[in-house]
Amino acid sequence: MTSRSSFPLTESGSEPSDDSWAFCEPAQTLAYTSSRVLGEGHPVLLVVRSRDGDWQFLHGPVDEDDRCRIVTLGRAVARDPSLQLVADLPKGWRAYRSLADGLWFREPSDLPLPEPVRRRDNPRGWAHWLSTSSLPSPWLWK
Repeated sequence: MTSRSSFPLTESGSEPSDDSWAFCEPAQTLAYTSSRVLGEGHPVLLVVRSRDGDWQFLHGPVDEDDRCRIVTLGRAVARDPSLQLVADLPKGWRAYRSLADGLWFREPSDLPLPEPVRRRDNPRGWAHWLSTSSLPSPWLWK
C-alpha cells in the first residue's frame, strides 16, 4: 500500500532537472489541484488538461468540500514522478487511474468519467460521488 504524503508546502522540495523533464511547459508553470491532494495527501488519480492547456491534478472528481489550490508542475512531479507519463496529454484530454501506482488510461475529457475499480477504501466509486454531488460538473475550476 502506498503511503499518502502531501505536496511540500515549503520551498525546500526539489523540482526535476531539465534532463528528465517531459512536459512542454516549464516546471514553474502553475497548475490546479484540490485541497485533498495538496493538504490531505490523496494520490493524483485524475489529470485533466483543459482545452486552453491548463493542467489539473486531482484525486478524482471534486466535490463541494474541495478547495482549489495552485501548485507548480515541478512540485506535482517531484511528489509523484509518474505524472511525467501523462506529460504528452493533448489539450482537451484527461488521464485517470484507479490506484496511485496504477496504469494511466487516456481519453477526450468530454466523455463520461468511467467507474474506477472498487476498493475497500472507496467502495462506491466515482459514479456514486458524481451522482451525490451538488456540482454541475466534475471540473470545479474550469
